[in-house]
Amino acid sequence: MKKVKLAGEPHGVTLGQIFVSFTKVGAVLFGGGYAMLPLLEREVVNKRGWCRLEEMTDYYAMSQLVPGVVAINTAMLIGHHLRGFWGTVAATLGVVFAPFFVILAYAVAFDQMAGSKPLNDAMSGLRPAVAGLMLGVAYTLFSRSRKTGLGLVVSILVAGLVLGCGVSAVQVILAGVAAGVLWYAASALPKSRTPAARGDARPPSHQSDREP
Repeated sequence: MKKVKLAGEPHGVTLGQIFVSFTKVGAVLFGGGYAMLPLLEREVVNKRGWCRLEEMTDYYAMSQLVPGVVAINTAMLIGHHLRGFWGTVAATLGVVFAPFFVILAYAVAFDQMAGSKPLNDAMSGLRPAVAGLMLGVAYTLFSRSRKTGLGLVVSILVAGLVLGCGVSAVQVILAGVAAGVLWYAASALPKSRTPAARGDARPPSHQSDREP
């Protein structure tokens, strides 16, 4: 009997594959959620083919709309795209599995490692690398957004507001959501004013019921 592909299972991916893939990404999650994005994109888009680049950009944006860590939020969205609720659970557990035990071990040994010179030297070298990863993510997202004139203007405006004027990122995100809703409503309004929608369309003509 032929297996029917379930909704939310576009590539026949299993929960185990989702968990393993996100565990691999979470195991090298240094520097926070934004540093994970290139690694996640390489695993999910380039290697697995579970999402397209455009979809990943949408997931990055959507992960900003809710509280929480961007890495976990993005993993949850991708997991839901692949296998629904249980895909969300598998992706979330995978991305936090390795960091949880690493942080737990680090917390236990923090007092002994806090003054370790090798550790401090390693962190000093790691921070610039993480900053480079974040700059790479920012440039990639900017490159995708500037394909249109509006995207270029919005990207530059937001960067100026946050970096130059000190505007809160939360305010910028909420303003972007409001602007998107208004833009969609304005673009959909003319379509609702077509003759058919206003009731101005003529009723179809009918042949006479009289005998010739």
